Amino acid sequence: MIALAIALLRAFASDRASLVLAFIAPISFFSIFAIFFQHLDAPEGMHIEVAVTVRSPKPAAEELADALVTQSEGKIIVTRVPSDASKNANKRWCATIEIPNDFDAQAPKVAIESLLPLPGTSDAIRQLVIAATAAACSEGSSVRAVPKKVEIIDHTRHGALMRASAPGIPILFILLALSSLTARGLGDDEAGLAERLQSLGISAVRRMGARLLALSAIGLAQLATTLLFAMLAFGLVPASPLSLATAAVASACACASFVVVLAEFCGNRSRFAAIAPVCTLSLAGLGGSMVPISLLPESLSWPAQWIFTGWAIDSCVQALDGTFAWKPFLALACFTPACAICAAYLARRNAFR
Repeated sequence: MIALAIALLRAFASDRASLVLAFIAPISFFSIFAIFFQHLDAPEGMHIEVAVTVRSPKPAAEELADALVTQSEGKIIVTRVPSDASKNANKRWCATIEIPNDFDAQAPKVAIESLLPLPGTSDAIRQLVIAATAAACSEGSSVRAVPKKVEIIDHTRHGALMRASAPGIPILFILLALSSLTARGLGDDEAGLAERLQSLGISAVRRMGARLLALSAIGLAQLATTLLFAMLAFGLVPASPLSLATAAVASACACASFVVVLAEFCGNRSRFAAIAPVCTLSLAGLGGSMVPISLLPESLSWPAQWIFTGWAIDSCVQALDGTFAWKPFLALACFTPACAICAAYLARRNAFR
């Protein structure tokens, strides 16, 4: 029995696919969550960065803006920005506070829009606005003066976490499902299917193209089913259905093209079965499938700008909000044919081995 156990351990140690799945995959996946949770726990970790804009020319509005900046502390950091730069700046603020044109110290009114999908963010900012208004717009100079009641107009569109997870979760499972189907197809090819198709005049490139089309259709069906369920069960109605449909097609094709080129690069089932799970989990995690990009530290959020999972999720989320995201869509539109060309080259090269 001991000899058999030793033989099994030796077989495990010599199988690179098993070693990758047993050790590298969990370490890679855990690292993403460890960095994220460490970021949340650290004192210098996640901060609520708020932009305050003043549209009113009244001195009281300026005093309120100064009070918001000086009274912000802890996790909330308020920065004064020009009124025309809050929405056009490259920096993505967690929230914005706008002091409108009709601001009046006798009946103060402030607009708030929270952009960070974190529970409690809006309430924390509301409390800051109330405290700052009490300091800037109170009657008299006494510390015990009774502050005016501020009217807060909340423009926050709630459900940001749900909108981020609606395309993020299916992107992860699209990659998992397509990888499983591709591994089965590689096993069939090794069992003789590829030779039979070759004898019928179907080249390796045509087989690759057929696989790409089939996987794209399956991935699109997965994404569409999840989004439809989110709409029917949770009321997640897209603000721009046409933009969402376009983003979904581009995302499904990108996922399928990546799986196909990875399969051609690996060349056989065992190697693909070892590499695909690690790539899938890492790309899905860094792209925002499990944790929204806005909640990730900078060390984990910047890769989403350069990988197809980040482009796919970003384009779908913006479509749910009613915006057609040109940059991630164009990136996906270039990524898919680039992967298809690489996969065709690798398929032809593998056929002559």
